[in-house]
Amino acid sequence: MDAMKMVGSLIRQGQPVALLKVNNLLYQVKTGNYIGQNYGRIQKISESEIVLREVVQDPGGEWVERPATLLLQEESSK
Repeated sequence: MDAMKMVGSLIRQGQPVALLKVNNLLYQVKTGNYIGQNYGRIQKISESEIVLREVVQDPGGEWVERPATLLLQEESSK
């Protein structure tokens, strides 16, 4: 998720949509979509963050879900 940046959000057909920038490409994602390498499923989108659940291996080798958040990143203009 380090390469992903949330750069905006909007409402489309009554549903929240987030704008993700990944390697200079822009993607629209919505609740229920999967993002990232850890099977992160989007749970909620707000104006300032994306809340998701990732599936990762714990130190004992068990697969567990963990919460993660991707915050809005405002680009500085130079």
